[in-house]
Amino acid sequence: MMSLRKLLLAALALCVTAGMASADPMRTVFTKENKFPGAMGTELSLAGGGYSYDEELMGVEDDASSYFVAPGVRFGLTDRLTVLASVPFVGVSIGDLDESGLGDIELGTEFLFFEDIFEYAWIIPHATAILATGDEDKGLGNGEGQGRFGISIGTTVNDVVHFALDGSYTMNGSEAEEDEDLATGALSIVWDLDDRASVLGEVQVRDDAVDPEDDFAMRGHVGLAYKVNKNVSVMGYVGGASSMYEETYGMGRAVFAF
Repeated sequence: MMSLRKLLLAALALCVTAGMASADPMRTVFTKENKFPGAMGTELSLAGGGYSYDEELMGVEDDASSYFVAPGVRFGLTDRLTVLASVPFVGVSIGDLDESGLGDIELGTEFLFFEDIFEYAWIIPHATAILATGDEDKGLGNGEGQGRFGISIGTTVNDVVHFALDGSYTMNGSEAEEDEDLATGALSIVWDLDDRASVLGEVQVRDDAVDPEDDFAMRGHVGLAYKVNKNVSVMGYVGGASSMYEETYGMGRAVFAF
């Protein structure tokens, strides 16, 4: 059975802040878009979601689930360099375990290394420190600090279809093994329906499959992003996973930029 301190890694990895540039939201979860708050620009966000887990894999008879609520902030040091923070409150219910409290705080940075003159193509290196602030014994955190490093590459086609690829590496981030590193690859596709609404699909491939017969695990979702006005955007996602402890999930986030 998986250690409880590994239970919420998937949820916390998805607990990221949203971004805006010129009131446009960063809509993707697994990859980064070239949507930055701008020099001295600030974004406040509230993310939340719930996860259901495979009861057989978890070794329990009752429902196995978790949730998170995470306020966050994203601040532009320059037009190309952003720092961010996310502070999750986590709840977990697995068998006889029913706990809630502070999860693992995330501190990160994103750098727009390259963007072409039309803002169609971009390269964004990013890094995140995940602090061991959640109580491992209660299943609320990893119990050890983690570091995630990655790079996203993307482009826009016909002004309305956006593609992004991401490769990331997380130290001590594996869900399948204790104290093992995690490598992931992800693809995001976003289609702008109009100036306000966008639909998206994302898939992530991981090298920490919990089923020994599988080489890789996968997670994917579909979502909708909507710009309420020039300052406020909302997003929602529903998805599932294979060869992971989690089965299905739903998430949402709201962002206020100023």
